[in-house]
Amino acid sequence: MRDIPTSPRIIEIRHKRRVRTLRLSILFFILFASIVWATSYFSADKHITIDKVVVTGTHIIDESDIEEEVFKNISGKYFYLYSRSNSFLYPNKFIYNNLIKNFPRIESLSVYRDNLKTLHIDITERIGSSLYCGSSIPTNIEDVGENCYFINNDGFIFDEAPYFSGNVYFKYYMNLGNGIVNPKGKQTMEVDDFHKISRFIDKIDSFGFKSIYIVIEQDGTNYLYLNHGSNDTTPNIIFKNTDDLDMILDNLSISMKKEEFANEINTKYNTLLYIDLRFKNKVLYKFQ
Repeated sequence: MRDIPTSPRIIEIRHKRRVRTLRLSILFFILFASIVWATSYFSADKHITIDKVVVTGTHIIDESDIEEEVFKNISGKYFYLYSRSNSFLYPNKFIYNNLIKNFPRIESLSVYRDNLKTLHIDITERIGSSLYCGSSIPTNIEDVGENCYFINNDGFIFDEAPYFSGNVYFKYYMNLGNGIVNPKGKQTMEVDDFHKISRFIDKIDSFGFKSIYIVIEQDGTNYLYLNHGSNDTTPNIIFKNTDDLDMILDNLSISMKKEEFANEINTKYNTLLYIDLRFKNKVLYKFQ
């Protein structure tokens, strides 16, 4: 077969068409990149980014913990381009799911903004999520869960509870005073003190432990019992009301971040007897 020669004009037309296509592609790419850069730049404009979080409805949960979690959720950028704190792009569903996951005391919440810079977190805490079960743990393990009363989020005993076996509800054991036969209508302790201890327990659980009940002695020593191991040991965390609970938590948090300590606790948990936090800047613990 013979090659049919292509006229110079056709070659020129094809060349111009390729050049025009290439120029349009480059122009489109520059335009697209400019739009992406511009929208990325303005997504972080201070007039449309969230810089304030308002938390309402909390009693026991620390508002500052919620604020810290939310700001952590909206920090950084999507695809290294768009600000996550942008009021039109902030991850509403992600914030909601993260708060529900990290704060089990939350029963319901709503996440919304009322302007371009303020995010509202409205929370409803679980009511009656704890029980008061007397001054001391029953000797017979089968009696645990008997004669208990519901406690609200302020430590007020408001109703008699039916029998619950196991650890459906967290339990408080403490002496409310001599001669009290029916504790219904009584306050377990000062509201602020109840909130502090409840927050302390929530923090302990956030470290990976599972608190099941607490014994509060009259001398101010507290024994926070943890879910038992397979051999029915019931380890506890010992602390005092008079100590700085935030400092205690910091000490335990620092210890849990040390690989040697964390591994030993995790691998020998079934034989753990106690973790003692009553000594300044020290975490003492013992196994069987």
